[in-house]
Amino acid sequence: MKIVKKLTAAVAAVCLAATTSCSATIGNGTQNALDVDGVQINSGMLVYQTITAYDNAVKMLSDQNSETPTLKDVKNSKIDEKDAVDWIQDKATEELMNYAAVMKKAEENNITLDDSEKEEAKSIANYIYSMDPRPEMNGVSIETFYKISEASYLQDKIFKHYFGIDSEMGCTEDELKDFFKENFARIKYFPISLTNSDGEAMTDDELRDIKKKADEYVRKINKKSGEMNRLWELSEAETEYQDYIKSLNTTTAAEGETVETTTTAAEEETTEAQTTTTDPYANERLFQKQTTAANDGTSEDTETSSSEKNYQSFNDYIFNDLKQGEAEVYQYDKDNLYVIMKADIEERMTEDDYWSEDYINDLLQLRFHEKFQDYMKEFASTLNVKKNNAAYRRFDPFKLELEKPSNSQY
Repeated sequence: MKIVKKLTAAVAAVCLAATTSCSATIGNGTQNALDVDGVQINSGMLVYQTITAYDNAVKMLSDQNSETPTLKDVKNSKIDEKDAVDWIQDKATEELMNYAAVMKKAEENNITLDDSEKEEAKSIANYIYSMDPRPEMNGVSIETFYKISEASYLQDKIFKHYFGIDSEMGCTEDELKDFFKENFARIKYFPISLTNSDGEAMTDDELRDIKKKADEYVRKINKKSGEMNRLWELSEAETEYQDYIKSLNTTTAAEGETVETTTTAAEEETTEAQTTTTDPYANERLFQKQTTAANDGTSEDTETSSSEKNYQSFNDYIFNDLKQGEAEVYQYDKDNLYVIMKADIEERMTEDDYWSEDYINDLLQLRFHEKFQDYMKEFASTLNVKKNNAAYRRFDPFKLELEKPSNSQY
């Protein structure tokens, strides 16, 4: 399912960012920026992480001021009560320490990459390097990016060593299954619009008719015996509703009106590619429990706030109120009803479905990623660090090429 697949990409991106480093030969006496318990981190690594920290500073200031700052704006800014130069260099150093911690832990546990993993890492490095001209503009070569990607692969192996199934700080497979069932729901639903073809609210008579139709769909679904038969009937109800809408649209079009269709935020959030009716799980969704509170109403963006609140309410309903195996009608917002059903998620927890190796790895990351990050940061803080102040002075952030060229294709 796509929700967990998206999780994999998100976690991989975070891991890569947390362990990147670069190496390049940049001047005598300033070739090395740090020595961390024997792990030599040269100035090319510092340059790359400085560029990354600068980009983060730009984003933070953009979020605060609702406009993109210039290079001069960033240079003259304070971030977290620090001068921009200090903040950027501190962030760069933090990432270099993370890199050193990965190298030390890999050595400590005899964790290495095989040839196929190194080739994969090299391919990723080539892609990353091609996405931004600034590292090369500042003297960082493609070879340094091989270390970036290899660090990411090593970190993944270190994570599994400490937080994998039955590992030192991880959990048993049964505990992970419980975590999955608690935090994800298998559902199937379709929306019923409460607006007419012009997008206007229905009349009272039209509302009574459409709500009656929704209730009838639910009755027909729940008359079926067995969960799978009810899921099939829900698909039939959706088809029947779509045919009904088409008949209305055909009539409207004959009268010379234009018909538009809309989708709700929840549909945009969860819709997957449509499958054929021969698929027993066609159009099912895997929902993840959301714990972040909806917008508190102080935002000026009332449309976004309303959308967030509707989605959070829908999520709460799925995990707290919706009964498994029974179809229900749920009013998502003022314009949409849902005919919805929650199914047994455990039925799909097989090796070729919800309990594949990829799913297990994703769930471990979801459950333990923050703990792993804290563990690695704490370990990094115990390492002996020797800093080359000359390198930090020479590669001061605002002595570098931090902006992409105006004619850049990136």
